[in-house]
Amino acid sequence: MQDVASSKPSSVKLTNFHIIISSLAAIAGVGLAAYQTFLAHPVVQPPVNVVVSVDPQKADTVIANETVAKTDAPALATETVNLADGASFTAALKDGSETRYGFASLFDGHDDTFLAINPPDTELNILVLFKGDVTRDVTALEYLPPVGVDPASMAKALDVMVLPEGELGGSGRPVMSFDLPQSAEPRTFAIPGRADGKGLWLRIVGAPGAVKTYVGDFRILSEQVAP
Repeated sequence: MQDVASSKPSSVKLTNFHIIISSLAAIAGVGLAAYQTFLAHPVVQPPVNVVVSVDPQKADTVIANETVAKTDAPALATETVNLADGASFTAALKDGSETRYGFASLFDGHDDTFLAINPPDTELNILVLFKGDVTRDVTALEYLPPVGVDPASMAKALDVMVLPEGELGGSGRPVMSFDLPQSAEPRTFAIPGRADGKGLWLRIVGAPGAVKTYVGDFRILSEQVAP
């Protein structure tokens, strides 16, 4: 496979693994009010005697319990969007790796394309910026390992950070780490809390001691309520 160099968007470069991101948050207070209704005492009415006549032949008749079918609330229809469609891909570090690798081949949706990490590189640091420069909810990552590759030469681990809107600075966001499958079986990694952001930082760790490390295909998933 021939690598195609990714074009550089006018984006933020990350200087190390632990990307620090500052953002502002607004906290809204909610006020609660309780209301009580006071009613006048009702007028006292004289007691009423009620006489019920029961047919002796029907007194011991057992009435079966009436069963009411329970109707569950309908589940909301959802659709899954691949945020990698239309996204831009470049090197997250200033290491020139975007000129050596075609990062887009890792997100093209084709299970027969993959990328090889060549020495002296032992990992890839990729910056993904979503289409339209808009904030999206990221719910999961789906990974399809490279087909026909020795598991000993497959990439071993993945670090992920969802990049929120805002400048790189002091607060940061958690880095999620996943073990990539060492087989042909695809794997889906859930992103806790439906993190929202304008892109991702991905660090793909190569196989230690391997001459080359092979990386399969990724899908960046966002599950939304269907229109």
